Amino acid sequence: MRKKTLILGAVAASLALTGFVAPTFAARQKPTPEQRAEWTIKRFDTNADSKVSLDEVHARTAEAFKAFDADGNGQVTREEIKAQRKAHGQEWRAAKDKAGADKTAAMEKLREARPMLPGIRHKGFKRADTDKNGSLSLTEVTARADAMFKRRDTNGDGIIDASDFTKTKKI
Repeated sequence: MRKKTLILGAVAASLALTGFVAPTFAARQKPTPEQRAEWTIKRFDTNADSKVSLDEVHARTAEAFKAFDADGNGQVTREEIKAQRKAHGQEWRAAKDKAGADKTAAMEKLREARPMLPGIRHKGFKRADTDKNGSLSLTEVTARADAMFKRRDTNGDGIIDASDFTKTKKI
């Protein structure tokens, strides 16, 4: 009898624990087009007009390129990208250890400063390296950013705004 009580208690406790954990998994959803629009526009919009022009993308691309080019030779290697992202990850973990308003401010600042070369993700490095020398120049990165801009500017008006994220481009 006592053994059955322990087993039932363990099952009840595990069910209760599952009930508490499930909402945290459910909260992780794929971002909506509106959220993606907001994040992208916020990252690239330098003049706060809620629109992103190609000039703004070029300015952010040059700024990011300088941050990744650790040795200042005008070329960004995979190792430099990994090092920059690793350093950002360490800053992120340190910010998560803070408490209260300090944590919120630090996390927001790091979210905005997340290292990113426009158009260079995962397989993007290989695609962007058009001269196949194993590193990226500012020209190569800018060309990828231009392609990203053209793909995202679904209505072809030369700016990216929230409406470009809800339309699908017809081919």
